[in-house]
Amino acid sequence: MISLTPYYQDDLVTLYHADCREVLGMLADEAVDAVVTDPPYTERVHTNSRVSTEEHATVGMSFASITDDDLDAIMAECGRVSRGWVVANMDYQHAAKFDAEPPAGLTMKRIGVWMKKAPMPQLTGDRPAQGWEAIAYMHRDDRKSLWTGGGLAGNFYLPASRGLGHPTSKPIGMVETFIDWFTAHEPGAPAPVVLDPFAGSGTTLRAAKNIGRRAIGVEVDESYCELIAKRLAQEVLFS
Repeated sequence: MISLTPYYQDDLVTLYHADCREVLGMLADEAVDAVVTDPPYTERVHTNSRVSTEEHATVGMSFASITDDDLDAIMAECGRVSRGWVVANMDYQHAAKFDAEPPAGLTMKRIGVWMKKAPMPQLTGDRPAQGWEAIAYMHRDDRKSLWTGGGLAGNFYLPASRGLGHPTSKPIGMVETFIDWFTAHEPGAPAPVVLDPFAGSGTTLRAAKNIGRRAIGVEVDESYCELIAKRLAQEVLFS
């Protein structure tokens, strides 16, 4: 049971302005059907990267203070509270590490790729721009993995979302696909619940609402909470 007052709430979505570690600690084991998220890059990745105009390294942009150990612990907690899948867009270095050494209680089922159409250029000009992100498809290691995607590949070729007030917004169609694949909704049953502990611009929450799923979001930055609340209050579907 979460003892915090929601920043925003409607029939399908609840948003908390808090550190995700606090909220995760309040959730029971297997409290949600799946986790779909986009964690921030860790301090190590930023330290080892040259500045570019890619979304995760925009000049002047502030980042959450998070270490590799923090991310590992948070992903392990996500696995604890999920009934199955933990799906995360992340830097390839994080995905490769989790493939070799998964967070406690999880196993890496597949690493997918989001290839960006018309990616931002490399500001330094000393190497090609990256133009893609890894997608870590992780699952509890004590459950059989099930999904509705059949034999489809878990890769996407889509442009990055722009104009949502957040530098790392993901394409809403891709996130809707994640939620559809990993939270089967049986007719007559309560809508599955998706958790996003790094809510950002609210794409996971908006995507869940668009396809009739319930969602819990957590965001530590109040300015983004305000952005999310406005986005969720819209009754029309938009990216």
